[in-house]
Amino acid sequence: MFVLSHISRYQAFTWHLLVSLCVASVLASVVFFVWYPGAIAYASGVGSIFVLLVGVDVILGPIITLIVFNPLKKELKRDLAVVVTVQLIALILGMYTVFVARPVYMVFNADRFDLVYASDIGDADLLAAGVDVRWGLPMLGAEIISAKLPVDPVIARNIIEEAVMTGQDIQYQPQYYLAYSERSRAVKRQMLPLQALRASNLDRIEDVTALIDEYKGKEVGYLPVIARAHNVVALIDESSAEVIEIHNLRP
Repeated sequence: MFVLSHISRYQAFTWHLLVSLCVASVLASVVFFVWYPGAIAYASGVGSIFVLLVGVDVILGPIITLIVFNPLKKELKRDLAVVVTVQLIALILGMYTVFVARPVYMVFNADRFDLVYASDIGDADLLAAGVDVRWGLPMLGAEIISAKLPVDPVIARNIIEEAVMTGQDIQYQPQYYLAYSERSRAVKRQMLPLQALRASNLDRIEDVTALIDEYKGKEVGYLPVIARAHNVVALIDESSAEVIEIHNLRP
């Protein structure tokens, strides 16, 4: 108690807040640079979720410390241990919630990309694709792949009918995934010119113009990226079909 007895409640609050902010900064780096990089965070709407799940916890922990801290209390160490334990549990649960909802695939499907999230693909889907359930889903960001209807017309028709009825289109069925490079020709055929973004972003003409100027003289087009919160665009190299970046303009 010697150390704690020489600290005021406001100093304890300040130190607790600083440590919490440092931890939150590390967690934010993981979320916004690894699991939801760039415009994918905007497309998935994870920003508000992260602030709610982690930000509130980071603020409440130090506030509770400010309330309970009294250097004369015999139970002070116990009280602080309880506060920190509860805060850590809340942080872990919050991060787990963000992790299990992370985007794992960006699937080229017909004329667009679909962001597919970990919660969209169950163990049965992975087993149907012959993937080890324990290690089946990407851990470090969305993998760019493609999907194609099977040659068998009966199976293809069943998939289309299921998509119409339930919304479970081919992008949610890993057994029909292909390497992105295998469908590069289809990607090139479906690409749209950057100038077409003006019509869907009338309130952001300056942003569109800046993007066009940035890639002036380069062969770059785009395809829509369909996501949970906001649809965005994937900028694509016309010669290689390589995805250059994801931008938060509307497709």
